Amino acid sequence: MAKVRWALALSALTIAAGLKATLPAVALQDHECGSPPPDAVMALPAPLNKWGQITCTPLGHMLTSHAGWIWIMPDASGTVLIPATELENAKEGANSESYFTKIDVVKVKGDEFDSAYGTFHIGFDDKEVKPDAYRVDLTSESGRTFRMFFFDYDTYAWGMSCPDNKCDSETRFMILDKNNRPKPRQPSI
Repeated sequence: MAKVRWALALSALTIAAGLKATLPAVALQDHECGSPPPDAVMALPAPLNKWGQITCTPLGHMLTSHAGWIWIMPDASGTVLIPATELENAKEGANSESYFTKIDVVKVKGDEFDSAYGTFHIGFDDKEVKPDAYRVDLTSESGRTFRMFFFDYDTYAWGMSCPDNKCDSETRFMILDKNNRPKPRQPSI
């Protein structure tokens, strides 16, 4: 049985279904993860596994950054966590057994890329080299599904929530390598 030492700061924010909300403060706690259910997703597909992991918490499983990376709101107001449970249930601690049953990652191009990137890129430099984009569809054990897009710039990335398949630039968050400064993406040859 894996034991996870887990802290959720008072200012930690969650992006889920397009909502931003403060989760309950959970001081440093030892959390007994036990054996995950057989249908629980515990390993992320590429490229999501480059920056993220599934973390067992007192509030259920969450998609989080892994060691060496940080998922943070652009104003540095808090760390980003993606719970498998409904946001309100996570806030109430109602379902500590929630987990992901499916995480699909698809590289997007064409109209789908243009639509997601157009929403994501509002207010950014139009001349920068475009990233690779990935649609991520997450499904929890309750059957709840939600969509996100991740934009890979090689040395850093961004994520954005798309509740009801409508992307919201207000949910953008940065994915930064703690050991290396972000570098502008270079054009392909």
